[in-house]
Amino acid sequence: MPTERELSADDSLAEYAQIESDFNDDGKLDRAYLLKSTAHPGEGLIVNVSTSQGNEWLVLDRVEWGAEYAGAGLKMRIKLAEPGNYTTACALGYWQCEPDEPAVLKLKRAAIYQDRFDGAIAIWFWHKETKQFKKIWLGNSDDR
Repeated sequence: MPTERELSADDSLAEYAQIESDFNDDGKLDRAYLLKSTAHPGEGLIVNVSTSQGNEWLVLDRVEWGAEYAGAGLKMRIKLAEPGNYTTACALGYWQCEPDEPAVLKLKRAAIYQDRFDGAIAIWFWHKETKQFKKIWLGNSDDR
């Protein structure tokens, strides 16, 4: 989990490493962070989401780079995905759409847009029925 120093140090977070919105539609502000690991060369997408009992830290994505990348900076970016329609990777022909995988993601509230190191793009959105974040792949940055 992020330390108090990481959360308060403006210079430790890149331009696309921290966002906030009401992701779970409960009227309270939630925050998403890209943070470097202190245990190994890597980074993670971590969200502090409000709950009825307070707040909960969730690790949505984690990448371990390997020892040769110990000094590397952040390789992913996050920004707000605004409400609207997004064409998914399966609709772009990357694979066959599964029954629970839409060709078009119709966001009704803000979500987390993640641009990964390998060019892959995903949106993490709050799934109201399961009360969890769900990831939908949008394809590759070359598609945009």
